[in-house]
Amino acid sequence: MTHGAKVEVICANKGCRVKFMARVADRKRGWGRFCSKSCKAAEQESRTHQHANHFERVDEDDYLGHPFESGYFGHGQE
Repeated sequence: MTHGAKVEVICANKGCRVKFMARVADRKRGWGRFCSKSCKAAEQESRTHQHANHFERVDEDDYLGHPFESGYFGHGQE
């Protein structure tokens, strides 16, 4: 039995299209479609615009900080 059998795949990111080797087991799960995390992120952003939309929603006057940020903001003290 062969463990970690691989197959050649073309990256699903339309701007990349690089050939790479992906594990057969990953392909069966629906994984192994992108050559890198950055290609996956770029394709996902082009579909959802989630990252860009986040910054459109943030209003600087209402910014309470990151939940783990130290100091006055970010800890619920207002």
